[in-house]
Amino acid sequence: MFITNNQPTILYKYLTKDILKYFLFVLFALIILIFFIDIIELFRRSSNKALVSNLVKADVFDIISMALFKICENIQKILPFAVLIGSIACFNQWRKKNYYIVCKTSGISLWKILSPILVSFFLIGLISLIILNPFAILLSKKFDHLQSIYFGQKNLKTLSFDTKGFWIKQISKGSYLLINANKINENLNTLLNVNIFVYDHNKNFEKRIFANKAVFSEQQLDLFEGRLTKKNSELKIFNKLTLFIKSNPKNLNVATIEPGKIFIFDFPRYLKQMKQYGLNISEHLLYFFKLICQPFLILSMILLSASLMLRSTERKVEVGIVSLSLVVGFSLYFIGDFIFALGSSQKLPPLLSGFGPTLIGLFAGCYLTSDIDEAKIKKV
Repeated sequence: MFITNNQPTILYKYLTKDILKYFLFVLFALIILIFFIDIIELFRRSSNKALVSNLVKADVFDIISMALFKICENIQKILPFAVLIGSIACFNQWRKKNYYIVCKTSGISLWKILSPILVSFFLIGLISLIILNPFAILLSKKFDHLQSIYFGQKNLKTLSFDTKGFWIKQISKGSYLLINANKINENLNTLLNVNIFVYDHNKNFEKRIFANKAVFSEQQLDLFEGRLTKKNSELKIFNKLTLFIKSNPKNLNVATIEPGKIFIFDFPRYLKQMKQYGLNISEHLLYFFKLICQPFLILSMILLSASLMLRSTERKVEVGIVSLSLVVGFSLYFIGDFIFALGSSQKLPPLLSGFGPTLIGLFAGCYLTSDIDEAKIKKV
């Protein structure tokens, strides 16, 4: 078969457009399916909250708008599945129409066919991280706001963390305490470098207390090595001061920002701050690793499906091969989630838990794809 220099380029464009067409079709189908599932779930929650007097009743348009706000977040989650299912369907058609056999007899290897496809989907993964991720987070915050209006707020943790350290509100004998700390030891219920602003029952400022260390115990807060400054500037030094509080925090549970609510470019700064303030960064670090691995996870899905679907030259639909490809792809994703859970519980190092499953799938796909090309070279 005679091939000019321009023909491979045209062929690569055609095959890339072909697999993109299947991918977009599957992605659209999954989005519509999940959209209607979300609407049904929101209607169910709305009906359960219909008789709650302090909540606003959500109508049909409110429910639909809330479901729309979740679309970008859902796209990020289902992107690897859409790539997997779309590539399996596309490669199955290639086998039925002998596309790959024609390329093989023309001297075009599988790697040459897949290279422009892999570049295209890698760019899709980058677009998902750089452009879709910020939109998903912004719309997710709007969804949470509407959810609090129509369904009520979740129980918020009393101890929160931001760029200024830790903040906690307490009540002490009719006074209001606003506590700020620079570092924390959650296991020992200990705050370090503590500033406490005391207000009376009318919310008027009374005094400020600084302590090097504060320890929570049963209905009291013990302050060590500090100073007390009243609103008239009167200063008092103390070695230990006890404040009686109403709550009894057995363990300090810090309300950090959920990993899914942080912009990808803000992760390094936020992780650095968490580490500086003594917080456990395992869960956030793992989520960050998993996020930046998504383009490579997409590539591994394509390589695995190509190496399994194109291994056979039969034109008929082989249910076993299709099923095996789906099982391998879904297993890679769910095993990754399992290893992610092990990393979150600190049973595995974050680096291994974050990158391990994706790299294993990527290397396995590369090996199987190369194995197909090597087998074909031997037959020539």
